[in-house]
Amino acid sequence: MKSRYRIFVTEPLPELEVGLKPLRRIAEIKCPREFTGKVLAEDIRDVDAIVAGDARITRKSLEGVQRLKVIGRYGVGVDSVDLDACTEKRIIVFNAPGLNAVSVAEHTIGMMIAISKRFLLFDKLVRTGMWGEKVRYMNTELSKKTVGIIGFGDIGRWVAKMVKGSDMKVLAYDPYVSKEKAMEVDANLVDLKTLLRESDFVSIHCPSTDKTRGIIGEDELRLMKKTAILINTARGDIVREEALYRALKERWIAGAGIDVFEREPLTAKHPFIELDNILLTPHAASWTTEAVRRIAICVGENMMKVFDGQLPENIVNKKVLEKLK
Repeated sequence: MKSRYRIFVTEPLPELEVGLKPLRRIAEIKCPREFTGKVLAEDIRDVDAIVAGDARITRKSLEGVQRLKVIGRYGVGVDSVDLDACTEKRIIVFNAPGLNAVSVAEHTIGMMIAISKRFLLFDKLVRTGMWGEKVRYMNTELSKKTVGIIGFGDIGRWVAKMVKGSDMKVLAYDPYVSKEKAMEVDANLVDLKTLLRESDFVSIHCPSTDKTRGIIGEDELRLMKKTAILINTARGDIVREEALYRALKERWIAGAGIDVFEREPLTAKHPFIELDNILLTPHAASWTTEAVRRIAICVGENMMKVFDGQLPENIVNKKVLEKLK
């Protein structure tokens, strides 16, 4: 029996199969010939649905689509999808919020520990026979330190819960969260400048929006302690990379852990590569078996709802509902 629907998966992962398996009974699953970081128009011209990772879906990508009804993002951020273009074309976009929160929070804590304990440097000393050089470097404890969390949604709150085990003080900045909500996880809500001045670790967990892009620039980095460490597992454009490079090169701050970048993938010529006080990971904070499987199930169930004539949960471009009436 010929499949009724066609679904395009932008970045196929084995862990997605738990969500795709039920869909295979009613749909043909297509994948890109090669991963380019963006979705090509010819790949989705005749599909009914897209299961989207981080690949960019632009207005140009959507030119000529004839059957596309829904895009399911296996993750939270949807800045890689042109929502206005989707709304104009009556395409529903939904995401899977909260399901990768633990994974991203753990990655954040891992970066804090790895940088504070100089794991990369000490590994290099052992491998190059320079064991005794450790006396030139001293680690620092996390205990009793202050972590400032910018963006206090699911991920930010998980970070707050995890660091309490190290007896760390938590400050939070989020204009959309009440002091009472922050206090539920023993965090103090403060303004951004206070957070930057008082924190030993500054961790970013807000979405990329018109209000947050470039929110951390030269002025903000100069407010931070010289011993402070910046962690960004949210979106690359929230931090001005040129300013961060100068801050690390000139030691305004002690170090940084960066999982997301203004342009991805990062090239070997990027200025960050030359620095010895930055830990770089390839937008991998949420890439755990457990998180991807949870998200796959969520996306698969919501796709089935759409094919059954229902609306999915977590619709991002809500204006599309007016067009669908």
